[in-house]
Amino acid sequence: MRIIFATLLATLVHLSLRADAAQPVLPAPSAAQAEWLDAGIGIFVHWAPNVYQGGEYDNLSTPREKINPDRFDANKIVQAAKSANAEYIVFVAKHAGGYCSWQTTSSEYSIKSSPWKEGKGDMVGDFAKACRKQGVRFGVYLSPASDFNHVQVGGKAATPEKQEEYNKIYRQQLTEILTGYGPMFEMWFDGGNVVPVNDLIQKLAPSIITFQGRRSNSTRWVGTEHGFAPYPCWNTIDWKEGDSPKEGAGSPTGNLWCPAECDVSILRPRWFWHEGSDSHILSLNDLVEIYYMSVGRGVNLLLNITPDGHGEIPEAQVRRLKEFGDEITARFSKPLSATSGEGMSLEMRLSAASSVDHVQLREDIHFGECVREFVVEGLGEDGNWTVLVRGTQIGARQIFPIPATKVTSLRLKVAKSIGQPMIRDFSVFNVDRPVPKTAYRNP
Repeated sequence: MRIIFATLLATLVHLSLRADAAQPVLPAPSAAQAEWLDAGIGIFVHWAPNVYQGGEYDNLSTPREKINPDRFDANKIVQAAKSANAEYIVFVAKHAGGYCSWQTTSSEYSIKSSPWKEGKGDMVGDFAKACRKQGVRFGVYLSPASDFNHVQVGGKAATPEKQEEYNKIYRQQLTEILTGYGPMFEMWFDGGNVVPVNDLIQKLAPSIITFQGRRSNSTRWVGTEHGFAPYPCWNTIDWKEGDSPKEGAGSPTGNLWCPAECDVSILRPRWFWHEGSDSHILSLNDLVEIYYMSVGRGVNLLLNITPDGHGEIPEAQVRRLKEFGDEITARFSKPLSATSGEGMSLEMRLSAASSVDHVQLREDIHFGECVREFVVEGLGEDGNWTVLVRGTQIGARQIFPIPATKVTSLRLKVAKSIGQPMIRDFSVFNVDRPVPKTAYRNP
């Protein structure tokens, strides 16, 4: 709450300072959306009875007394997430099979029938407490589907009568989640959702981010499960009220701020633990590439990890998360130089001639995305300016790897902008570490 208030206060200060600047009114993020984009990395946690079956969907074959996450420790999982520099967690509280991992009154197919803690356990509650304790934002994935024999993708039932019956069940589940576990950061409606829930959200959690929600204050799917975003990937989309946000690259002329999220599993393409999972964990190089292609392109990364049948994250996944976090910190925690400012040109002088190989740019998105075309140039020791980066979108964040170049100064020149460009961060790095070829954007 303090972070959201601070964001609102900063926005009001900016608005008051710019009241006479005639800045065009563009779609802009809510305070919650701005906070969400600042987070950058989140951790997805997929767990359901199919971890006992070896498949991606629960076939309802596992006896309920065998569903036993007896080594589940939310604090350890949150610690592992933090080691990857993640600032939020989204836990799969109910996947498509319908199993509920909290003390719901809506269904007997739930953690209440598990021998774990004699049926009194609550995985959602444990996560909520652990996240609050360790300063990580918490969200929940609540599948609109429930047992594909009865309700299909998006919560669609076969008849109006069955639809009405399921609507009541799902609304009850959502109410339990939004009222029983403290503030929620993000709610995932995978595959869209035909069940009417906007009235509940507006009443119980109006500031919550909804993934593929049929409302404003939502996020959208990037369109693949590889963890790669296109460039540009605009934060605005063309939207009609009541529609589920369309995935993909967005539009610079869109009418709604709805940023994209890249979801990818550390066991790509599998989302759930299975025998032999350790051999399928993405390499550190894979994860670094995904970072450049998601966070480095202004899109949040939601990286999935998956507990085993005991509810425990395998040690191999825990190690890889820490390796990933350490690598990103080593690359981007200490810029050579950084500046910020307003206007069509912004220059930064280095203390001495230095080799640079990465440029990071961030707009002040409280006024929306203004920049439409820009270049970054470097001043060599010979006194000549050389183009280092050409681009269109800046938005929340862009990280541009470039061939190592020795410069004394750098300048950002905005060629096209809707209103006055306001640059929150213009920084340069000497990373001096291998960069995936796919991360380079200019020929």
